[in-house]
Amino acid sequence: MSRDALGDDLDDGLEYQVEFSDGETVAVDDNTHNNADSSDETEKVVKQSTASKKRKAAPKSKLQEKKKMKMEMDINQKKNLSLESSPEAIADFVNTRIRRKNPDLSALELSEKYLDKTVFRASGDFKEERTLPNFAGYITAKFKNMLPGGESKKSKKAKNAAAQAGTAAAVDANADRKFIAVLSMSALRACDVHRSTRDLGGSSLKLINKNKIDVDLKLVKSTRSRVLCCTPGRLAKVLAAEDAELSADEIKIIILDNTYLDQKCQNVWDINETLDVLKTLTDAGGKVYLY
Repeated sequence: MSRDALGDDLDDGLEYQVEFSDGETVAVDDNTHNNADSSDETEKVVKQSTASKKRKAAPKSKLQEKKKMKMEMDINQKKNLSLESSPEAIADFVNTRIRRKNPDLSALELSEKYLDKTVFRASGDFKEERTLPNFAGYITAKFKNMLPGGESKKSKKAKNAAAQAGTAAAVDANADRKFIAVLSMSALRACDVHRSTRDLGGSSLKLINKNKIDVDLKLVKSTRSRVLCCTPGRLAKVLAAEDAELSADEIKIIILDNTYLDQKCQNVWDINETLDVLKTLTDAGGKVYLY
């Protein structure tokens, strides 16, 4: 079969020009060149897209790293705040939170919400680890004289003198109604704190939303306990109740359950009601400690 016959048999409407060893040429389809150009263009686009993704990934990675570092610093600050020996540093932390929570307030309006450094008490002298099993020991070490059966000799002498003077009723009505409020971030945590402190003199009382408000009001009216384990929101409701049996000025000590962090690394400072309740209690004369 001749070379010409081979060319004529391809009745596809295309002109081929191929060069043979003896110098003859046959036409080649132009689409071959087009496909090659298209492949080169596609490869170029892919390379540009990959380079663009790399450029975008770098800043995003840095931003994520920055957020991670900021979160770690925030967590460490929360944990170490309980060991802080400076009331000024604690006040700075709290007032910074107040500013962040109220970005639209003026400097004058913010100053009315700030907590003075004098309301904070350092508790870095408590060397035990801040865990649930050590909660009772912390309260006993610092506030034993406020617990039933744990009065100091000076307090007992004052009661005896008052009884002899016929004013025992007045002493019982005022001096005995001094409470320690432990503020935790959740009802579940408040229950854990209650279980760890119920062996204290007079035991402890839990105030959480699971209870009916009238039940809590009866409890605080008749309880012998002087330790209230509660959430900031529930304590606010008890204080604001129409038939309130507990007043803000009866809560002399506020212990922030500061060291405990939940799975999201949040603690009691991340609860909306915490700062408002602290302001109410400290304006009434309460002092703030961090566990």
